[in-house]
Amino acid sequence: MLIQIATLMLSLMLLVMLHELGHYVTARWFGVRVERFFCFFDVKFAIWKKKIGDTVYGIGWLPLGGYVKLSGMIDESMDLDQMKQEPKPWEFRVKPAWQRLIIMLGGIIVNIILAMIIYTALFASQGKSYTDVNKMQYGISTDAVQQKLGLRNGDIPVGVNGVKFNSLEDIYKEALLGGNTLEVKRDGKEISLPINEDFRTQILNYKQGFFIPQFTFFVDSVIENSAAQAAGLQKGDKIIAVDGFTTPLFSDFKTKLSQYKGKTVPLSIERKKEPIELMATINKDGTLGFSQASPYLETLISHQDYTLGESFSKGLIEPFESIATQVRGIGTLFKVKDGRKQVAGPIGMVKQMPKKWNWLFFWSFTAMISAWLAFINLLPIPGLDGGHAVFAIYEMVTGKKPSEKVLEKAQMVGVVIILSLMVFVFGNDIVNMIFK
Repeated sequence: MLIQIATLMLSLMLLVMLHELGHYVTARWFGVRVERFFCFFDVKFAIWKKKIGDTVYGIGWLPLGGYVKLSGMIDESMDLDQMKQEPKPWEFRVKPAWQRLIIMLGGIIVNIILAMIIYTALFASQGKSYTDVNKMQYGISTDAVQQKLGLRNGDIPVGVNGVKFNSLEDIYKEALLGGNTLEVKRDGKEISLPINEDFRTQILNYKQGFFIPQFTFFVDSVIENSAAQAAGLQKGDKIIAVDGFTTPLFSDFKTKLSQYKGKTVPLSIERKKEPIELMATINKDGTLGFSQASPYLETLISHQDYTLGESFSKGLIEPFESIATQVRGIGTLFKVKDGRKQVAGPIGMVKQMPKKWNWLFFWSFTAMISAWLAFINLLPIPGLDGGHAVFAIYEMVTGKKPSEKVLEKAQMVGVVIILSLMVFVFGNDIVNMIFK
């Protein structure tokens, strides 16, 4: 849990600091005084703060964002006393509209550039790996729920809405986010399955495990004091049959074990190319107690490397594709049952973090969230950067500056909207934890 929390917190701290730095640098560039520069919110008190020059730098205790306070600007601090005084030359409100627009967009621009840099580095260093459906010999494994939706053991997903994909991960994404039909190969023929609300809901409920390839296997390790150890199973053993029924694929093996829960059955084993017969008592949960390995699964992975130029090109596009995917994901929540349960706030996001430190995940996650924060802040909601930008653009187009009363009321509306969203997100996390 500590590693999961640290992963999320470090990513958010990095993003918040750089976002606010975008506002800070552009504000100082145009001669606007920055009164406070905080990572996280310092409601009532701060973990650390220090005044350097005209600016108080600090770290708040409430990890829901961060802020810079600019002199002469109506923001979430609602410092109206300052606004009643005569304007000073270093204040935000006296600067031309085009300068105020750049200051408001500074954080968003930094978020997009950061996402581009990270994605470019990831493409250059890691390339792209994916499960290649063209290499699948045994198709996917299905359970009773998936079979009710029309899928069968051995089906090979090949496309969505008539569009073919090489990547199983892309098929999963498209089926979930915008699919009306799923194309699969079955017994050498291609058939189309309808994707309705139930189908999409189950894809979402299974997370990334909806399309699981069937695979051949062997015993990789045996758990101490398990039924597998009692039966004499060893590392490297291939289980050929259970009670005379051949089990070449792990899904066949699991299905057969589930039919013999608590019973003693013969196992046909191949050990160092020699046939062996063992007797095993199956656990009541339908397991023996060993972990399996499958060289076959490794053969399904295709990898593509990119040149520096290709990486740069893809890195420029990827933030916007990531934003599009997130927006489509929100739309999907209205097309599934209990979509609210799929909304994750900070508490829910912690659970999605890896339990072991993973730098590749960290940077991929940071790039995705950086792009998403840029999009969210660009929305024309009062209180967000996009809301402030709208007023600056309005002034540039009409030549009329909104009154401070209008700005004050707009800011108050924005604060109510943002706080309401925060209450919903945190409340939803808590409800999901209680009624999971």
